[in-house]
Amino acid sequence: MSADRDSRRPIPDQVRRFSATELAQHWVLMVTLTVLALTGLALFAADTWLGRTLIAAEGGIEARGTIHRVAAVALMILTGWHFLYVVFTERGHGQLMAMRLRASDVRGFGRLVAYYLGRIEELPEFGRFTPLQKLQYWGAGIGSLMMIATGLVLWFHTAAMMVVPKWVFDVTTIVHGYEGLILFALLFGWHVYIVHLSPGNFPMQRTFLDGKISVERLRREHAREYRELFEDDVTPGGASGPGGAE
Repeated sequence: MSADRDSRRPIPDQVRRFSATELAQHWVLMVTLTVLALTGLALFAADTWLGRTLIAAEGGIEARGTIHRVAAVALMILTGWHFLYVVFTERGHGQLMAMRLRASDVRGFGRLVAYYLGRIEELPEFGRFTPLQKLQYWGAGIGSLMMIATGLVLWFHTAAMMVVPKWVFDVTTIVHGYEGLILFALLFGWHVYIVHLSPGNFPMQRTFLDGKISVERLRREHAREYRELFEDDVTPGGASGPGGAE
């Protein structure tokens, strides 16, 4: 019995949760959406003091348009890169499968919101991704696709108006403007609170910097994944352990 206990693989202090590729995609998304939101808000509120301030800071109305289009192209490239990653790589496809929405996520979503609001003390048990993380992922993905589609119509408006009715163009203009602001507010308001400012996370999680998560946080927030990675009877103390492959 003693020999068996000594041969068990120790639990590390941290595990890698996100690969270098996934971190890079996250950073590109964060930067591009921020630039798109600020340059889009400048035009959306051009008649207000905020819009005029942003336009001046961005180098004028023409420079604002150039910056906005460059960021839009970056978002398109990122979308294509992410699609290839989740479809044609084993690691990426595994992440996509873990992001599938399930019926149990509906109940888990309610309990998780209750936890973040301080109404319950114990986190529900989740696997690799929580219902909120899944919702944010699909929300960002679908929102980005809609932003790209409506943005292309506005960018190439002369050609677009030759094949679509004017009312479609008008609706696209409204949807693109409001959707961009809503997407930015949800991702950077709600997401920042959930990830960095909510109970147990304040003042900041470092996972978005190095891709790692402490085993204790993994056990608390992703109990099912913890059990999949480690035997229940091993003991803490190692320096390295399983995680997402680079």
